[in-house]
Amino acid sequence: MKLRYIFLVFFLVIVMCISTFFIMKPENIDTLTCVSCNNLSYVSEGHKTILYWNSFFEDRNFNMGEGFIAEHCPVYNNCYAMNWRYAQSHEKFDAILFHGIDRELNDKDLPKKRSSEQKYIFMTLESPANRWISSKFNDYFNATMTYKLDSDITWTYADIVDKTQRVIVPAARENIHWKSTTEMEATTAATSLDAEAESRLDALINGKRKLAVWYRSNCITPSAREKYVEEFERYANVDKFGSCSSNKGCPRGQDCFKTQIEPEYFFYLSFENSLCIDYVTEKFFDALKHYVVPVVYGGANYSQFAPPKSYINALDFNSPKDLGQYLLTLSQKKTEYKKYFAWKKFYRVESPIKRVICDLCKFLNKKTRRSYDISEWFSINSCPIQRKLTNQYIKNQISYATKKTLNEKS
Repeated sequence: MKLRYIFLVFFLVIVMCISTFFIMKPENIDTLTCVSCNNLSYVSEGHKTILYWNSFFEDRNFNMGEGFIAEHCPVYNNCYAMNWRYAQSHEKFDAILFHGIDRELNDKDLPKKRSSEQKYIFMTLESPANRWISSKFNDYFNATMTYKLDSDITWTYADIVDKTQRVIVPAARENIHWKSTTEMEATTAATSLDAEAESRLDALINGKRKLAVWYRSNCITPSAREKYVEEFERYANVDKFGSCSSNKGCPRGQDCFKTQIEPEYFFYLSFENSLCIDYVTEKFFDALKHYVVPVVYGGANYSQFAPPKSYINALDFNSPKDLGQYLLTLSQKKTEYKKYFAWKKFYRVESPIKRVICDLCKFLNKKTRRSYDISEWFSINSCPIQRKLTNQYIKNQISYATKKTLNEKS
């Protein structure tokens, strides 16, 4: 008798668990009563509620945190974010944020109901050359949050801020007002660093013995950066580290820029894996934070992202040979090389997260109406230099991009 009783209890527990699983599936959430949905009663009226629908890779909170995420914002700070889908009916959220790229967003796992006033925000920091968005989502999203400068909320990999805390980047695609190279160099010469700091910088530059270094994890890329470096190596030395090389470089968790790159190398190859508009990643900004000059290879207009003479653009040269010769010459002219750090007296690199949250909250507090052919906006029209590179390869078998590639017809 006792054994039968135990078996019956066990059976009932199993049935309850299975029933709960099916009831709590996302597609059934709207059928739940308010016993299960607390309707965010602890969030006061007037707050904008945000639901993180899926995850930003491993982060369920999209790197922005949860709760009252905008409390630090000076004007619009009434935003509350969460990743719990069952807090209230989906259509009651003011915005739902979707990590919208291929293999991250499942079209079988989407909200069943939506309000006409809701913002469905497409979010990604990935290049469409690597992770696209399907045309099946055209007219599904009515807001965008990406690295592209024409997004509703622009999420660059870093911000460059001037000394008065005014955010310079991200900016519109026109009317970037950086201080000129002449102005920065003249001001730096007139008001130099204190003697001790100046001496440390000179010692750092004089201690560099190696020309260029490159860390990478993707071995074969749409931009063919690996082919560019292969040709570049015929004329100038570059040390290669990372998962694509036999030498992995400095240990994981160590600040490689501080311990290895900055003290030893003149240049860091900040080569992007794809040539897409506005796609400028941490490869560039991490180098800018240190006293090493980034050499960029990408599809962005870098003058919209960093001050003049803070980087060298490989696509300003007709060939890897020309770039190699320029870097070799510059590394021998220490005074001229030092001018590539004059901008640091006026600007600094900062994390964009707090600014992004404020821009998101500001956007949700304003009435806007927009729809997106998201596949065309993000996937199809974002990488014109990538298409030119394909045409160039068909014509003359040169697989990497140079200044000449920019003159190819798309």
